[in-house]
Parts: sequence; C-alpha cells; structure tokens
Amino acid sequence: MLIIFYPLIGLAAGVASALYLAYNYHPLLLNGAIHAGIFASGLVAMHFAKKLTARTTSWYLAGALPVHLAIHFTVIGDLRLH
Repeated sequence: MLIIFYPLIGLAAGVASALYLAYNYHPLLLNGAIHAGIFASGLVAMHFAKKLTARTTSWYLAGALPVHLAIHFTVIGDLRLH
C-alpha cells in the first residue's frame, strides 16, 4: 500500500476530531473522550486491519497532528502561545 495513504487517514482524523470539538466545545470530560476517540479511530482501524506498525503510526501522526493543532490554535482558540 502506498505510504501516502497513512498521512491522509491521519489528516482526516485530525480534522474530524478538532472540528468536532470546535462545534461541540464544553469543558466536560465526555467531549474530551469523544474528541480523543475520533483522533485515534484511524489507529484502531489500522490495528484491526493488521497494518499498525511504528512506521504507519508515525505517518498517521505526521498527517494528523499539524492540522489538528492548527485548528486548536486558530478555530477553537483553547490553545495559545504565550
């Protein structure tokens, strides 16, 4: 399978979880758990498909984290650089 597939899965999960929190933001633990579950959903799918390795996990996170954190900083505004 092409290695570009894993960052794209991560990108989709990162965007989905951050946007979920952007539109359903409450300081409740339940929203945080759903937010984390959406973020990790691609890793869970790779585990069950027997494709989860250190390499695929790193590619997944390389796709997910930058866009996920960018949405936290710009759209949600709950993370700030001081």
